[in-house]
Amino acid sequence: MKKIYKNLLLFGLLGFLCACSASCSKKSDNTPTPTPDPVKPEPEDIDDGRELIENHLYTDSGFDFLFQERGARIAKVTYNEIEIAKDGFVAGRCANRIAGASFELNGETYNVDKNDGNNHLHGGKMGFGEVTWTKKEQTPSSITFTYHSPDGEMGYPGNLDIEVKYTLKNNGELMMEYKAKSDADTIINPTNHIWLSLNGKRSSLNHTLWIDADNYTPRSKDLIPTGEIAPVEDTIYDFREEETEFVPSNRYDDNWVLNGSGFRKVCTLTGEMSGVKVDISTDRPGLQMYNDQSHIVLETQLYPDAIHHADWPSPILRANTDFYTKSVYAFSDIYAEE
Repeated sequence: MKKIYKNLLLFGLLGFLCACSASCSKKSDNTPTPTPDPVKPEPEDIDDGRELIENHLYTDSGFDFLFQERGARIAKVTYNEIEIAKDGFVAGRCANRIAGASFELNGETYNVDKNDGNNHLHGGKMGFGEVTWTKKEQTPSSITFTYHSPDGEMGYPGNLDIEVKYTLKNNGELMMEYKAKSDADTIINPTNHIWLSLNGKRSSLNHTLWIDADNYTPRSKDLIPTGEIAPVEDTIYDFREEETEFVPSNRYDDNWVLNGSGFRKVCTLTGEMSGVKVDISTDRPGLQMYNDQSHIVLETQLYPDAIHHADWPSPILRANTDFYTKSVYAFSDIYAEE
């Protein structure tokens, strides 16, 4: 009888402990937990089930990018089979102009190729845009080119190895990443010289332009900056309003001093007839625009002739130091989104 009684007490105690445990667990379950911040979903990965087409990257919405090894260029961009851009070659080693086609580095004078009057432009006659790159890799969403620029090529010091990787998201964002390293101190300022005509028909008519820049760098007649940083207000260089009309008869070959720093959106070009627009984001401090009656060129880069202006962002790359920069040209159709 005593044994039965002890067992009953034991079972009762166990039941009491289980009930307490359940109660505590229930209270714990009812304790509110912080809600994590929503994470914006990434656009669909193009690699997922996408066919690999040689030298092409494309989106489901109809944007198609054709690449070529010469100049690691974006040879052509079409939207629903209409050409909206072309000939986007990589310019360098040092894009834009170097006054007098010479510069000093570490107390030594280097004479680079004169191919723009008395000046040096886009790396010289055989700059990065004119040489044949090696296609290192292609996936359905990216294509990577590499080039070895030997010491002394076009007058530049150091053996330089450079890589450009183009990555396309299904929402139309084309990212351009540049990596480089030299075995000696040199200068570098790569960019892409893509010609845009978003309405098709190779025309720069009927575009609006926004540039996030309060200042620009005035230039001389031979397109070399004077060294001044001037406000864009009340000039033809003021594109700070979102819907500023682009006037093709205003011929530009000028650099804008972009607002902000780090990677940020700096420019939007919109074709009013087609509805195609490109939003440009970059980590570079400057934006160079060149235009004619057919196309508009918008290059993310350092300021022109920066090597001769010690107070400007520097193009100097020290030996065995990794160089990296990126820009994104995001193509979309505003009418399709409505």
